[in-house]
Amino acid sequence: MKRIMNKSALFLLLAGLALGSCKKQLEIDPRQSIDAETALTSREAIDASITSIYSRLKSARWYGRDMITHPDVLADNVHATNASGRLLGESNNVFGAHFTGTIWSSGFAGINQINLTIDAVNGGIPLASTADVNRWLGNLFFLRGLFYFDMARVYGYIPGAVVDAQNRGSVPLVLTGIKDATTALAFRPSRAPIDEVFAQVVKDLEESERLLAASTAPSAVANKTAAQALLARVQLYRKNYTEAKRWADAVITARGNTLGTVANYVPNWRAENHPETIFQIRFATNAENIGVNESLQTSYTTIVTLPGTSSATGGFGDAVPTLDLLNELGITLTGGNTNANFTGPRSLVASRSTDVRNLLYESGTAGRTKGWVECTKFLGKNGFINLDNVPVLRIAEMYLIRAEIAATTGASTFNEAAARADLQTLKRNRYTDYAGSAQETADAALTGQALFNEIMRQRRLEFAFEGHRFFDFKRLGLPILKGAPNPNPAVAFTDARILPPIPQGDVDGNPNLRQNFGY
Repeated sequence: MKRIMNKSALFLLLAGLALGSCKKQLEIDPRQSIDAETALTSREAIDASITSIYSRLKSARWYGRDMITHPDVLADNVHATNASGRLLGESNNVFGAHFTGTIWSSGFAGINQINLTIDAVNGGIPLASTADVNRWLGNLFFLRGLFYFDMARVYGYIPGAVVDAQNRGSVPLVLTGIKDATTALAFRPSRAPIDEVFAQVVKDLEESERLLAASTAPSAVANKTAAQALLARVQLYRKNYTEAKRWADAVITARGNTLGTVANYVPNWRAENHPETIFQIRFATNAENIGVNESLQTSYTTIVTLPGTSSATGGFGDAVPTLDLLNELGITLTGGNTNANFTGPRSLVASRSTDVRNLLYESGTAGRTKGWVECTKFLGKNGFINLDNVPVLRIAEMYLIRAEIAATTGASTFNEAAARADLQTLKRNRYTDYAGSAQETADAALTGQALFNEIMRQRRLEFAFEGHRFFDFKRLGLPILKGAPNPNPAVAFTDARILPPIPQGDVDGNPNLRQNFGY
């Protein structure tokens, strides 16, 4: 990666967007910065800027960890082992233990860099071809859409699932670059309405989709198919089901044949590039390694290599599947799936159902704690421990989006036969004995709430430990039911803990910026 050093405060000035003072400083690696004196005036500089924006997503606060771990930890998929003390507060939904303010500060710094780069491209770059401009802008609009979508779903409510009395809006919407500290210090944005932010996300992604070429290979940069897949997800969140179906249809047409089968499901997760991937965060070299404290591998497992019964212990295994999730996955523990057995001596897998997804859960080592059943989706498959490419969008999601919206009563896309067809397509590729089984026959007769519930159950199983579960509760306005052995009661949708706090320093320095309810 080309390194362009940051010689000014160009991107430090957006540590909190509306700075009341300069006491806080955004942590920016030189690889993620650009030179204010020479940046954005040449083809090379534009390419370097876009590369550095993608690099921001590798942070442990983004897809390096938190955007993947926290949605499962905050919800009902994870039991925190307290092996290192990390993720324990989030798992117990302790007030204030949530997504951190670093997502806010680094997100707006990234958006400002995107805006400045868009402004530069639109202003003209010497020797740039039309293909260059389309590629640059296509990537930049995709990135701005992704940054804003993630920030909007973290810090605010989601369209159609809002507690009106507690709604303080979404996030500030900033679409032009701020070039100097004086302008930044005078900038006092307010939070934009929820629908306005989501509409801008759609606008950016549609422009990205228009400008970029299609691709059928796993990619760490945007392409037309990735933009379509993200549009399908965003429109699902917006509850614009007609548009969600349109974009999911387009992706399935382009990539449907890459849906994993029962034969290759596990090998797909062991490959450097998961074949189902539409868009991923790529960790190319060990220099980008997040390390033993916060990587996805260390967060999810103690295992270095399979089988996990070996004496080699790597990570901490801070977040392991709950007893309820083990039951849903069809994993039976030695001694039975009781709460006392789950929390007692070392957990060993006694048997498994025919769901191939449960093959990615193994008994961990006893080098850190008692030894739990752990998720091995991220197992250092890039040649180094704690180094994994992270799928953000997979083809399986498109089938489940399409199934969900077809099973949603009252939706314009309501079509239970279509919902059953997509549900059965997924299950034929996840259960070794599904085709021609009594279960397939029963699924063919599912209707109403039972059909919807089974689709959502499959969504839980498919994307466990991939960063979806909390947001699924949130977008549907549902309470989080914490199962045993978690001693805490359910988190109601009206609870202030559904939203994290906005960094208090930003609120204190900007009278137009309202803190989230309850903080």
